[in-house]
Amino acid sequence: MRIKTRFTIHLALGLILWLLGTGLLGVFIIEGILPLFVTDVTIDDEGLVIGWVFGISTLLCIVLFGWYFGGPIGFIMAWIHRLSQDNYEPPADLSKIYTRKGKLRMRFRLYQEVLEHLQSLRVKLQANEIERSRIEEAKQEWIAGISHDLKTPLTYIKGYSALLLNEQYEWSKEEAISFIREMDDKGKHMEELIQDLSLVTQLNRADGALPLQKTNQDIVEFTKRVVADISNNPQASSYHLHFLADLPAIYVDFDSKFMQRILQNMMMNSILHNPEHTDIYVQISNIGEHAVIRIKDNGVGMPAHMLEHLFQQYYRGTTTDSSSEGTGLGMAIVYKLVQAHGGTIHVESEPSQGTSFTIRLPKNEGGEPFEETADNSVRKIDITAFPSR
Repeated sequence: MRIKTRFTIHLALGLILWLLGTGLLGVFIIEGILPLFVTDVTIDDEGLVIGWVFGISTLLCIVLFGWYFGGPIGFIMAWIHRLSQDNYEPPADLSKIYTRKGKLRMRFRLYQEVLEHLQSLRVKLQANEIERSRIEEAKQEWIAGISHDLKTPLTYIKGYSALLLNEQYEWSKEEAISFIREMDDKGKHMEELIQDLSLVTQLNRADGALPLQKTNQDIVEFTKRVVADISNNPQASSYHLHFLADLPAIYVDFDSKFMQRILQNMMMNSILHNPEHTDIYVQISNIGEHAVIRIKDNGVGMPAHMLEHLFQQYYRGTTTDSSSEGTGLGMAIVYKLVQAHGGTIHVESEPSQGTSFTIRLPKNEGGEPFEETADNSVRKIDITAFPSR
């Protein structure tokens, strides 16, 4: 029953009881009590008695109505005020609105839905406050980590530049080139960190404005090229990459730059966070109206707490003392980029059992083949091996 209907019924019953009570009390006093004290009862006497009875019953009715209808409203308003003061603990007198059997008392039952929503709101606000505190703590740790990551290459750059500018030494051409290469590498690393920060700022904008330049392309051929490129990366020299596709071509509308970022980030994570000789499998399937990309490895896997926060911004998964050069934004960026393409991403992992990422993208059947424009010679890539689930 809705509050409006319940309130109307309770108010109507209260008014009826007030009128009946006032009438019966007036008759009882005039017919039963007044003749005992006044021998000759006149009309004026009866009018005066009725006036007093009506006035007193009206005052009593106002008090009772205020207690019955206003008491719960006062309790609700006090609870809302507590919530507005960031006090999410239940009111101390909350137990008083329930009977011994655990049911709401009659006058509080009138606002049952409101009390239920307040309780639900309290729980959600309390959970949100805990989550906000946890994210703020993670953010502070992330800022410390980013500061560390930026400071380290900057220290190298300043150190090598100081050596080159030191007039007390004469460096050979080979030594100078070696210093400059190191400075260039560290500069590129700093540039990547800054690009991550810039991209995540774009993705977090309220209007969600990300300049995607989608074109209709063959996701199979595109992914194969990315796998081939990563397989030739020196960091992947001790890892085994495998590729398999259900169909020779599956057409999807996507932004080449950002899709390459998605695939490279996920495959490089499998390389950077797993021991040498780990198998990394990339499979593309044609399932209904979606192209499904699955990237699976048989590496170390992830514990549940890391899996829970994997796509959360500022979560690094490692301490700042770790050798990892991640910003804590990589997987959050992947998640948002997949969403920007109208897709979904799901991860499954267990410690020592490896990790499996599944990306689902809406496909486009009306595309034209995407022509390869670069020479992508493959050093090592097995296009048949893929483990069953």
